[in-house]
Amino acid sequence: MKINPKLYEVAEGKTPVEVQDCDGRSVEVFLMNDLEGVKDEYVLGKGQFAVWTSVDGSNYRLYIEEGYYEAVKPLYGSAVNKVWLAFWDVTDAISKKFSRFIIYPLMILAVVLCVLSLVLSKYLGDWGSWVIIGVLIALFIVMIVSNSVTKKKIAEENVKSRQQIVDFFGEEEFNSLIDQQKAYMDQYFENLYPAEDAEETTENEALDAPTEEAVEEPAAEEAAEEVVEEKVEEAPAVEAVEEATVEEGKEEASSEEASKEE
Repeated sequence: MKINPKLYEVAEGKTPVEVQDCDGRSVEVFLMNDLEGVKDEYVLGKGQFAVWTSVDGSNYRLYIEEGYYEAVKPLYGSAVNKVWLAFWDVTDAISKKFSRFIIYPLMILAVVLCVLSLVLSKYLGDWGSWVIIGVLIALFIVMIVSNSVTKKKIAEENVKSRQQIVDFFGEEEFNSLIDQQKAYMDQYFENLYPAEDAEETTENEALDAPTEEAVEEPAAEEAAEEVVEEKVEEAPAVEAVEEATVEEGKEEASSEEASKEE
C-alpha cells in the first residue's frame, strides 16, 4: 500500500538507526531529527511523533522523533510493525474493492445515462434534464453510503489490529506504554512552550490587577472634593456682600441729608 509516497525520498542517502525484516518486507527506521523539515512539519505542525511512508507496499520507512523513539521503543518493534503492515494490506484491499465494484461502475453508469438523456432530449423534453439530475443525486447518495460502509470496515480492522498488539504485550504492559507515550508528548510540549505560558500568565495577572493610577485617582478626587467644599464654606456669599454694600450706601445717604437740614 502506498503511504505518503512523496515523503519516501526525504531519507535518501541517510543511514537508518534500525532495519527490520517483517515477513519479507523491509522497515527502515529514521530519526526525524536527522531529516530536514520533517520534525517541524509533523511534530510541531501536526503533533505527530511518528510517520510512515512507502511507495510500493513492500519497502517502508518509519520517521520518528528521537526522544519519543527511546521512550516507547517497544511500540515500534518488528512484532508490532508486522501487525500494522498487515492492517494496511487489508485497508488497501478494502479501498480497491470499493473503487472496483462501486465507484467505477457508478461513474460509467452515470455517464451513459447522461449521454442517453442528452441524445433523447428532443423526445423527452424537460424530462431529460430531470433524468440527469436524478442520476447525479442517486450517484451522490450511493457514494456517501458506500464510503461510510468502507470506513466502518476499516475501523473494525483497526480495532482488531490494536487488540493483537494488546495481546502481544499484555493489558498491563500495553497500558503502561500508552501512559509513557502520553507523558512524553505532554512533557515535550510543556518544555517547548514554557516562556509563552509564563507570558500569558503575567499578562492575565496584569489585566486583573488594579494599576497605581487607578488606586490613586479616587483618593485624589476625594481630596479635591474636600478642598472645594472647604473653600465654599469659607468664601462669603456674593448676595450677602451685595446686600451689605447697598445698606451701607443707604446709611451714608441718610447721614448726608441730615447734615444738610441742620
